[in-house]
This record gives sequence, structure tokens and C-alpha cells, in this order.
Amino acid sequence: MTRLLVLTQSELTRDPRGRRAALEGRRRGLDVVGLCVADGVPIELEGIDVERIGSGRVSATLRAAGLGGPRRHAAPVRELRGVFRGLRLLATTVRLTRAGRGLGAFEIVHANDLDTLPAAWLLARRCEARLVYDSHEIYAEQETDPPRLFRRAALAVERALARRAAAVVTVSDPIARELEQTLGLRRPVITWLNCPDRSGRDPETALDGPLRVIYQGAMGPGRSLTDLLDAAVFAEGCEITLRVVGADREALGAEIAARGLDGRVRVAAPVNPDELVAALAPFEVGVIINRPVTRNDELVFPNKLFEYLMAGLAVVVPAVPGLTPLLEAEAIGVTFEPGSPEGLGRSLAELAGDRSRLADLRSRARALALERLNAETQREQLARAWGL
Repeated sequence: MTRLLVLTQSELTRDPRGRRAALEGRRRGLDVVGLCVADGVPIELEGIDVERIGSGRVSATLRAAGLGGPRRHAAPVRELRGVFRGLRLLATTVRLTRAGRGLGAFEIVHANDLDTLPAAWLLARRCEARLVYDSHEIYAEQETDPPRLFRRAALAVERALARRAAAVVTVSDPIARELEQTLGLRRPVITWLNCPDRSGRDPETALDGPLRVIYQGAMGPGRSLTDLLDAAVFAEGCEITLRVVGADREALGAEIAARGLDGRVRVAAPVNPDELVAALAPFEVGVIINRPVTRNDELVFPNKLFEYLMAGLAVVVPAVPGLTPLLEAEAIGVTFEPGSPEGLGRSLAELAGDRSRLADLRSRARALALERLNAETQREQLARAWGL
């Protein structure tokens, strides 16, 4: 039986892309083993063994020193942050490689992001396995002010090892083209979209009451919940729900109350990765708020986009180069000026006042998800990367 090793920097069962790769491998009858840096409470993946290592001392030191996030620092501190990140990558590589050697031989080694690529390359070379590099984003473009030396070193490592991979996979066509140029690849990057399985029921389009809007996902640089709270002031006829991973729900509720937004904005508890689409059933519109502060944000195809579509939600997204062509071609939602809470709020208010248009957008969104943007239609791209 063909053995597949899937490596992730975070808890594999909670990494949407790593989890999806592992499940697809199992579906195809492969003997799938996961190897990850433990981070968060795991979710059971039946039939898949996962080996976990701790985050290690370097990562703990990085966080304790306040150097773990993407905040802006003075140049010396910024470069020191890069030194720590380099040490973390080296330590992670050593520990993943050591753990991977104890798991036996594999025919396919699937690395998720640069954080696991060096270890995956070493393990694949040892087993003479097929190495697949799954780049979740443009690694060197994650921050607005990255450590300069670490960025150059990381790009050099990524370029060298990606060229040695049998296949490079990524999350969207725009990022695929960018990686081909940035990494100087000799073969096309394979696009494997982060689409959920076909699921759910067709949405009801004749609904009463306020327009039910949701933001479901994470927050971070370029994805500030403040934008949503500011937008709510202009979103007449709408009720906005925030379901955010890692948010302090109590503090967020207090902020909503202080702004006088009770009844217009509410907070919902996060759900497990396998429940994301089902949890969208009560809603009509899904929102994406990425500001184009990095190249990744400009070309973003976030997971939530495909989850919204599968649930039959119209989408309201910033007019960035990655998302705009899809919305214009498929007529599944509307765009607003990036970084403009007022523009977002007014776009939502317009949909609230035109239920006929909303129904058409939702119908198109659901049809697109069922026909093309689903895990079933994307599977062959991953199989091609694996050489199956």
C-alpha cells in the first residue's frame, strides 16, 4: 500500500488544507500518516495516525520576547525577530526530521508551507519518495514589514527546495502564477482550491426581517474586526454576526455594547472545521474584509469564500485583484473599496433593500459551488500532484 506523509506546522487536524489532504489520501486508499507541531486541541481523523511534536523552546522564547507576531519594530528588533524565526525553522526542521525517520518509509511526502519543507525534503530524499510542496500563500509576503535578512534567506531556501519538488501546489491561480515567477519554477504550479465537500441544502431565498450577514473566520493584520463594527453603522437593515477564531468574545461583546450596536451586531461561538458550512445555513450574505496590505491579501482566495458559496450565501468582498475577476465573471456577490468600512456597510444595505437581486446572487453562488467549486471537482488536481 502506498504510504503518504503529511506535514504541517500547526495541529494537522485543525489545519484546513493539511486536514483536507490527509482525508483525500485516506479516501484514495493510501496509508496516511500525519506529522505536525502540536498546536490546539486535536479533532479526530478516523483511520489517520498523527505524530505530534511540541512547539519547542525557540518558539516559546520568541513569544515571550514579544517577537512572535507581525507587529512593526525598529530595524534592530525587526532583524532580531528574523534571527529567532530562522532558529525556529532550523529547530522545527531537526525535530520533524527526527520524528519522521521513526515513522518508516513513504512513497509520497506532502509538505505544507515552507515551515515543513526542509524536513519534508530530507525525509523524501531518505525514502526516495515523491516530494510535494503545498504553498498556502506567498511565504515571503506574509507581513508588511518582514525581517529583511530572514526574508531573503527563507526565499532562497524555498526557491532551492521547491525546484527539487516533484510538484508544487497552491491555493489559487493568481498565487500560482506569482510563485512560478518568484521561485523560478520550470513547471506550472498546480492550483488546488480550498473547497469544501458538496453539502448542505439549497437556501431559502424569501426571508423576512433584517439581512442576515456573517463574518466567519480569523482576524489578524489586514483583517480587523474594527472594520466590521465600523461598517455596521452604515449597514441599514442588516444584522451582522461575528464568528471569529481566537477572539475574546466577552471583550468583543463589550465593544459592541459601547458602540450602541446591540441588535445590529452579535457574536457567535466558533465551530469545528467539519461544521463550517452547516453553521452558515441561517445566513444570507458572507463577508470578506481583507485589506490589501500585502501581496497575499491582494491575491487572496480565503477558505471562507468557498464555504460561503457552498452554503448558498451571496458574498461581499473587497475589490482586490484576486477576488474581483471571479465575482465579475460569476455574478455571485458585490465588491467594495478595500479598507472602506463605509463602502462595506453601504454594499450590505443595498443588498438588504433588493431581495430579488440577493436571491439571484445566492442562487448563482450555490450553483457555482455545486458545479465547480467543491472538493469533489478539485480532487484530481491533488491526485496529479501526488502522481496518482
